[in-house]
Amino acid sequence: MLKSMTGFGRAEYKENKLHIEVEVRSVNNKYLKITSSLPDTLLPFQEQLERHLKDKIHRGSVHLEIKCHTSTEAPAYRLNLETLKGYYRSLQELKKELGPEGEVPLAALFSLPGLCEKREGPEDIEVKLPLLESLINSALEKFQETRTQEGKTIEEEIFRCKRQIERLLTRLAKKAPQVVKNYKERLHKRVSQLLESSGIELAGSDLAREVAFFAERSDITEEVARLKSHLQQIDETTKAEAPAGRRMEFITQEMFREANTTGSKVGDGEMLRDVIDIKMEIEKIKEQVLNVE
Repeated sequence: MLKSMTGFGRAEYKENKLHIEVEVRSVNNKYLKITSSLPDTLLPFQEQLERHLKDKIHRGSVHLEIKCHTSTEAPAYRLNLETLKGYYRSLQELKKELGPEGEVPLAALFSLPGLCEKREGPEDIEVKLPLLESLINSALEKFQETRTQEGKTIEEEIFRCKRQIERLLTRLAKKAPQVVKNYKERLHKRVSQLLESSGIELAGSDLAREVAFFAERSDITEEVARLKSHLQQIDETTKAEAPAGRRMEFITQEMFREANTTGSKVGDGEMLRDVIDIKMEIEKIKEQVLNVE
């Protein structure tokens, strides 16, 4: 089953004044490229969190975003009163020794180290890595659902183009013998008219040799067979579990090559229009394949 390279998934957690939001989204890219937006406290675990994406996504430009905040209005840092009291007692003892000159305003103490410390609590989410990993996996499940759904739409369009190519190839195969027959009749008539005044008769062997040369030069049997084989490979690739995008890109390149060779061989106007229509359908398949993982 095909999967699109574009997708979106979201998961969130709300409990004990902690709110965590996880989003995974992606767009087309030739290779796998992962970027992330994380809170500062999670930066040391960036590689560990991104590994969940690498294990399940093979192609595309993927972005992981994690937002964490608390519903409380409490500041992230608090004043360490015990340290402040210790500084104040030390200054009071110093004042006794120095007298009035030893007076130090209380505000001056706030520049001393250790007075402000980070508040412990829900915002220290680095201790909640299992929860974060679970949220990432939940977001990835929804992300994969959207990619699978869009992949079905892509697959339907590819199969529509594939059926049209099959119809055109069948028509080409039916026309090919008639083209040789028409060429034989035209050649015989033209040469007979040219030789009529000279009294020379056209030898049947010469005509047969020329027609055989034309039939060999314009034979598209191998090209049609290879194009049908490539269409069969598209079927097999879409049914496989492995990522199909890169393989299908190669198949469409080969289809273009065969179609170009076919176009260089056909000498009939209607057949040439069919070849052009085939190339247009291949181009449509190629556009869709650019969206496939």
